[in-house]
Amino acid sequence: MATPDTSPEVIPQAEDGSGTPGAPVGAGTAAVADAVVAGAAPNERRRRRGKFALLAALGLALSIFVLIGGLYVTTRKPITDLPFPGISNEKLPQYVFSIYGVSRPIGVAVSPSGDRIYVTESDGDRSVKVFDAKGNPVATLKPPKDKSDHQPVYLALEPQSGDVYVSDRPSGAIFIYTRDGKFARVFKPQPPIKGWQPLGLAFGPKGDLWVVDLSPPLHRIEVYGLDGTLKKTLGKPDQFNFPNMVAFDARDNVYVTDSNNGRVVVLDQSGKQLATINRGVSDGDLGLPRGVAIDDAGRLYVVDATDHSVQVYLVGTDPNARPRYVGAIGEEGLQEGEFEYPNGVAVDTRARIYVTDRENNRVQVWSY
Repeated sequence: MATPDTSPEVIPQAEDGSGTPGAPVGAGTAAVADAVVAGAAPNERRRRRGKFALLAALGLALSIFVLIGGLYVTTRKPITDLPFPGISNEKLPQYVFSIYGVSRPIGVAVSPSGDRIYVTESDGDRSVKVFDAKGNPVATLKPPKDKSDHQPVYLALEPQSGDVYVSDRPSGAIFIYTRDGKFARVFKPQPPIKGWQPLGLAFGPKGDLWVVDLSPPLHRIEVYGLDGTLKKTLGKPDQFNFPNMVAFDARDNVYVTDSNNGRVVVLDQSGKQLATINRGVSDGDLGLPRGVAIDDAGRLYVVDATDHSVQVYLVGTDPNARPRYVGAIGEEGLQEGEFEYPNGVAVDTRARIYVTDRENNRVQVWSY
């Protein structure tokens, strides 16, 4: 007689691993349930603790993100103030109005307050037209009656008296007028210079008259006392090629539009070359620079005749560094705010810029 097998049956582990191995069949339902609960409880607690820790970490990260985002929103600069490579944030002047009644204007000078605007004509009666701040004509400065062929080119205002100095290249002279247009006298260099060809004029920081001279043997810049005495000459052989105008920054450095070399040359008072803005096709490069001016805020304006625009730069603290390019105003065209071969530029103390728009027969006024 066979002896019955009384060993407990073992529950096989399920294929998904969820079975509870080692629980005897004969132990009963309660025993099996107790075994399941006893094995599952620690795992569940671990899963809950892991889930809570994950949620806490996510909450902390979200709080940090919200805090940083809030600080950025409240302290960031507007998008228009953010710098981008090759693009400046500096403001540019806007077109205001135009002054008509001039024939192919070249040079322009303006009183500090802007109440007198002087413009040379290269066509018509070839005189200097004078306007008030609103562009109304108030006077005409005519050259002396003689046998010379007259052509007024550039102008400069003597700071103390307000006298108007006008270069007349064909006659080799500089004519001086009172503020209101009365002819005063002829400026004569001492000693006399044979074949003198004065072009650009400017009064320097010490009150001396700076004259661009195109007479042979080399193009140069001469500095005179008001009595005509030559004090010094700047320019080396082959340094300049038809320079046009000069301007001065707050450190008394000299900015020369070296026109046919397509650049602006920065010199110190002794004539040492410090920096240049050169010819090229990139932003801030030049083509045919003519007029130049610097305002009280240290903004440098260069008229580029062939680009039909005025290039704007900021003069920095390093005299050996090229002025920082800000942007350009104007473009080629016939409409208001557009240029057709501009030439001269002047500034007043009211942040206004005056540009001779030669082929459009007008002077454009821009302002900040």
